Amino acid sequence: MLPLADLTLWLLTILVEAFVVYLFLIRGLFRKFLFLSFYLLLSVAISISGYAARSHFGYSSSEYLVFYYFSHALLTVVLFLSICELGVRLVGTKMFSRRVVLWSAGALLAMTWFSFSVASSWDSKMMTRFYFELMKNIYYGCCLVVVLLWAWRVRNDPEDRIAARFVNVLTVYFSVFLLTYGARQLPPYLVNNLWLMIGAWLPFGCGFAIVFQE
Repeated sequence: MLPLADLTLWLLTILVEAFVVYLFLIRGLFRKFLFLSFYLLLSVAISISGYAARSHFGYSSSEYLVFYYFSHALLTVVLFLSICELGVRLVGTKMFSRRVVLWSAGALLAMTWFSFSVASSWDSKMMTRFYFELMKNIYYGCCLVVVLLWAWRVRNDPEDRIAARFVNVLTVYFSVFLLTYGARQLPPYLVNNLWLMIGAWLPFGCGFAIVFQE
């Protein structure tokens, strides 16, 4: 069982993610930011399913580990697609959208191939390793793409203001992610709390970006 404080933050994050999806619907943004909306919805489903799987199989069971890495790899792929979607919205007519899509698809295929090549050297648990490598590499790819989008937003005047706000939210999200990943020497309980807060920031930030959009 999670400690009470962690369980409270986990439940609050799920509720906020569901509420932000509701905001996307009522503000007419669901289809415009389809992948980002789907990412939040998928995150809710995976959080609830993961808690049920951990309670049923146990935290250290092989079944739970497979579910965890597969579901989070899938979630990370959707997050990458969400960022690429924001990139298309952000550049607007100042750059060919087809070029952004092609570069995004090429990057995703390259990261998938590299992850599989690393995992193929493992005789046992190859698929679990593949999911782990894919999740890790796509997260790094997301960090790079978000930095590029943020730099482009600073140098240009975006046509889509709400997309620019989402890029700001993601910039903070991945900045804290990199800082936390680099601080692996911290006590485990502190690192776990930071991971929970990082996960909570993304739906909170998106919610504020929608509510206070100009």
